[in-house]
Amino acid sequence: MKLKALIQNFLLMIISIAVFFFIAEGITMLLWDYKPQGEHVGIIIKDGNRRVVHEGVEYVTNSIGLRERELNKRPKAEKTILVLGDSFIWGDGLPVESLVTTKLEKKLNEIGYNVEVVNGGGGGGNAESEYNFLIKLAPIYKPSEVIVFFFTNDIIEDRPLEKGTEKRVAVSWRQNIKEFLRSRSHFIAFLYYLYKDRIVEIIGVPKFMLPPDYFNLDDSKPGWKNFKIYALKMRDFCKDNNITFSYVIIPTLTVLNEKYPYKEMHEALKKFFNESGIEFFDLFPVFSPYRPSKLWVNLENSHWNDFATTLAADAIIKWRYIKK
Repeated sequence: MKLKALIQNFLLMIISIAVFFFIAEGITMLLWDYKPQGEHVGIIIKDGNRRVVHEGVEYVTNSIGLRERELNKRPKAEKTILVLGDSFIWGDGLPVESLVTTKLEKKLNEIGYNVEVVNGGGGGGNAESEYNFLIKLAPIYKPSEVIVFFFTNDIIEDRPLEKGTEKRVAVSWRQNIKEFLRSRSHFIAFLYYLYKDRIVEIIGVPKFMLPPDYFNLDDSKPGWKNFKIYALKMRDFCKDNNITFSYVIIPTLTVLNEKYPYKEMHEALKKFFNESGIEFFDLFPVFSPYRPSKLWVNLENSHWNDFATTLAADAIIKWRYIKK
């Protein structure tokens, strides 16, 4: 008899949960004016002379695979600034006029500088690939200044998956389950966005949910060790070629308050840069007054948007180019 009652209670609980989710799904679809999209798939085109429209944004590359003007259409400028970095600099989700490099060039010329700012984004998955891009592009563009933008995944260890392939994105079963549920349920998507945009800034991000590459940074961490080696190689290359060199740190656009999960990483970076004589600028204080979603391309794509690139460009110009 007890077993029968237990089974009945279990079935009643399952039915109650199903009814709750059915009602919640209906109410969410009725009141929440947002259509959850599929998982954002980033795009970086490394081939030359390509034009691709992806998720409504046009990406065009020049003959050497940069999201830039063709070499014979470069402006006549007194100074060339080469900017290196990953998909943030490449401009995932952004039209060309919203790129941080586009804004840096426009704003610098407006205040009296005669400069060309070259977008070398997309070649950087980490400091090693950015170094290789620097070696490739410096003889072509002959920059007098190089700015490298650091993002958190720059210190993720390269992990071989199959012969000839590497994966540098931290993927887990939690991520797969989240994406599966979010893409199939308005209610789950609403809860996810509520957590991502509101709740997480209160409770923070549990450390166990983040890649271990980001913590306890020392030379036992292959990604961190590799980053330092190639950051110094870039510094030395620029010094040998009379090129001004600096780093800009892009914070992960989540929990931009005292619960920011990557404080340890930022402090380790600053310590390393100071000890290595590398000038740097941390964008965290620039972004921290804003809710993270204010800086995203959209709810699916948390790369920085037009507003964020404007904030970054203005802050970098104030830091580096406006005489005090």
